[in-house]
Amino acid sequence: MKKQLKEERKRRKMMKKMQEAAKDLPSDYGDNVEEETSSAASVPVPMPDLSLPASFDSDNPTHRYRSLDSSNPWLVRAVLEPNGWDHDIGYDGVNVERLFVFKEKIPVSFSGHISKDKKDANLQMEIASSVKHGKGKATSLGFDMQSVGKDYAYTLTAAAGLSATVLGDVLTGGVKVEDKLIVGKRGQLVVSGGAIYGRGEVAYGGSLEATLRDKDHPLGRFLATLGISVMDWHGDLALGCNFQTQIPTGRYTNLIGRFNINNRGSGQVSLKINSSEQLQIVLIGLIPLVKKVLGYSQQVQYG
Repeated sequence: MKKQLKEERKRRKMMKKMQEAAKDLPSDYGDNVEEETSSAASVPVPMPDLSLPASFDSDNPTHRYRSLDSSNPWLVRAVLEPNGWDHDIGYDGVNVERLFVFKEKIPVSFSGHISKDKKDANLQMEIASSVKHGKGKATSLGFDMQSVGKDYAYTLTAAAGLSATVLGDVLTGGVKVEDKLIVGKRGQLVVSGGAIYGRGEVAYGGSLEATLRDKDHPLGRFLATLGISVMDWHGDLALGCNFQTQIPTGRYTNLIGRFNINNRGSGQVSLKINSSEQLQIVLIGLIPLVKKVLGYSQQVQYG
């Protein structure tokens, strides 16, 4: 979901830059560009289809969730759940997003996520704003509401990583510090740490995430990410480690591997191959079909 929202924000920022650049051109030319931009924006354009889940059936109803990109300021899209159940539809609710600007200076972003199964309905809403004052200085404020069982949790975040959460009759406070380091042209290191206080008890936690990109980034597709997290509560230490890599094995094929483990001895390993070459996809899809036919023939043979 976050990846989809980031791509949409980049596209909107690019449109704004094009409009600002058009203002510096002669008036006649600017009027023509504005007319062409407005006329093009008024025509709804189909958005690219979302990726299919790792395991899906032949009748996967992806067409139900196709959307149009129009001039409407409200962005409404289905949300893909990459780690869903096997043979599941692969979508987790609907996401709504919009950007407001007050007095042409104060941007306010709104996003909401709604999902529902046979028993429960989940709601998550986030409102964030940031105000610049001085060179390189800004103050941010955010409000988050999400459902937790049958109750709702309300969280208020402010600058310097401060936050307060109300859930029922429980009030908790927290502080978080994060720093990002750029290592050369390919590496990135993110270090964060914080503490949460509630009901007279304190829990501490921290994380470290290292990312290595392709030497030809953003054209190159190689990507490797290593993350380590730690949490201490009442002397009970929890450690976790996860690794994810994307290796291009061909012009149109990628091999994606994931691995995670914790100090309690549980973990998960997964491998996935995606390709835009239809012939390879068809050949891979024939493997379970041939296996099923051979198994059925053996059952008939041996009665």
